[in-house]
Amino acid sequence: MPVQKIRKVDEKKKLKHKAIVRAAIEIFAEKGFHNTKIKEIAKMANVADGTVYLYFSTKDDLFIKAFDELISEKLLIMKELINKEDTYFEQLTKFFDYHVKLFTDEPYIARFLSIELRQSTEFYKKYPDYQPIKRYLSFLQEIIEKAIAEGSIRDVDPVTLSYIMFGTMDFVLTEWSTKDQPFALGDILQKVKDILRYGYLSEN
Repeated sequence: MPVQKIRKVDEKKKLKHKAIVRAAIEIFAEKGFHNTKIKEIAKMANVADGTVYLYFSTKDDLFIKAFDELISEKLLIMKELINKEDTYFEQLTKFFDYHVKLFTDEPYIARFLSIELRQSTEFYKKYPDYQPIKRYLSFLQEIIEKAIAEGSIRDVDPVTLSYIMFGTMDFVLTEWSTKDQPFALGDILQKVKDILRYGYLSEN
């Protein structure tokens, strides 16, 4: 097969893969993991039911890979934006801002994230190596450690602070994304950010 045709075939496969993943994220977010059917995902992705199984062996496999790809994509964007800041304290502050922006620009992603975080313990027992959120938290912890080292925030436990920050963002975004009449997200996030900022500022 000519190289050009091979490239076209590969490109079509990538587009189908992307369409299936996006459809899966949207429907998982709307209906939850257990209530989602593969045929619903296939319909939204505009592919045949069987096509989904050419890319993903089971619904579990689709859920795991969809979330893993989502986290990888968002982390890449986050790192590119945050690394432009001069200090690690500014990076830490911007992490909060960019996290919120990335997920509020596409509200279904916030709902999907919320579902993943509340997945059953049986699911994690079945797939013990599945820990995409751990990569996200590790990146946040790394920024916190560097901010402590540069003296811009006081010496706190990075793991605990990362849980506090991520947990706060998760709760606020979940409340915002699941309400029939969303509240003014910008106002409450600014208040939360101020509390966090002045709660961990260096005493110097």
